[in-house]
Amino acid sequence: MEKDQGDQIGILKSLWKKNSAGVWVVHDIKGIDLTPREGFEADYFKIKDEMVLLTQQPGPVMRDFFTTFGLTEFLVRQSIVPIVAWNDGDKGMRCIGTGFFISASGLLMTAAHVVRDPIDDEYATFTEIGDRAFRFDKSLHMGVLQPANPAMKSAPPQVFNGPDEIREADSFIAPIEWAMHWGQEVVGPLFHMKPKYKLDLDIAVCKVKENQIGGSYQPLNIGQHDLKIGDRAVAIGYAEMENVQFSERSGYQPSLVVSVGSITNIYPDNITRKEATTPGPCFEFDAKIPGKMSGAPILVGSGIVTKGVVSRSWQDEKRASGGLIAPMMRLDLATGKSLLQLLRDGSEGMAQIMGRGL
Repeated sequence: MEKDQGDQIGILKSLWKKNSAGVWVVHDIKGIDLTPREGFEADYFKIKDEMVLLTQQPGPVMRDFFTTFGLTEFLVRQSIVPIVAWNDGDKGMRCIGTGFFISASGLLMTAAHVVRDPIDDEYATFTEIGDRAFRFDKSLHMGVLQPANPAMKSAPPQVFNGPDEIREADSFIAPIEWAMHWGQEVVGPLFHMKPKYKLDLDIAVCKVKENQIGGSYQPLNIGQHDLKIGDRAVAIGYAEMENVQFSERSGYQPSLVVSVGSITNIYPDNITRKEATTPGPCFEFDAKIPGKMSGAPILVGSGIVTKGVVSRSWQDEKRASGGLIAPMMRLDLATGKSLLQLLRDGSEGMAQIMGRGL
């Protein structure tokens, strides 16, 4: 994969492991080209599958063996996942948006309005637990849908000794432990009016429970990198997902779509100037973005670094907006540290990508 944004579309995948001291380190790194399936256009397509090996030395990452190889879409789906929600007693789960891993430890990024879907659509209640913090009632569950490598089904126990429900599954749910977004309630001028929640930016950070297969998650790269008008913008996510009955989940295989455009406007001071309807620092790009792609990563330029999160689109138009990642990386998370601090201290498994023209 070359760095010239006019060349083949691709992503840069890093393969992580913990060393003997328990510190996350990169075992290998590889670019994956994304080409259209037959019958699709170059600016909006489903991914053509080819067998890909992420490393020539899988031995040192044996815990992650089944994440090191597979068809193209399977490898991308390890990093970019559907977000689902359901209540106790429900017969199925709602597919509410797209998210993507940003750390080997399970930090996940999505759009804030995706995380707020249970509240805004009023199928869940919550309790305030502090300043700008709340907890969903215990009946609500949120998670991400992860693909399982088909090779696990026939693997000997010495290679995979996980639970049978994982071994036999086409996909499995990884629970979200906590989610954080930024905003505030706005009280209406009349007593009978319910307070409305106003987002400061349309980006949320979540923590996904420890990987059930063992080993690391497969993150995309983020960082403090600029973008400019005219840069290529590539959004990768799940379009028009339907809600899924639990009885049908084992065979549910959502397809990724790749939507390509270019940056048309940038609003870095949108919190104060309010030049765009998307909350917070944001940008616009001319790509087709269907429903349920909210929260998807936007890779800008060469495809090495994810610089935005899909926020909204205008129906039947090649016009969409994304939240800028770089400005929010200094904001404290629930852990008390910012993404920028976590990136620099290496505690969560996030690659530091450096260089010009990214």
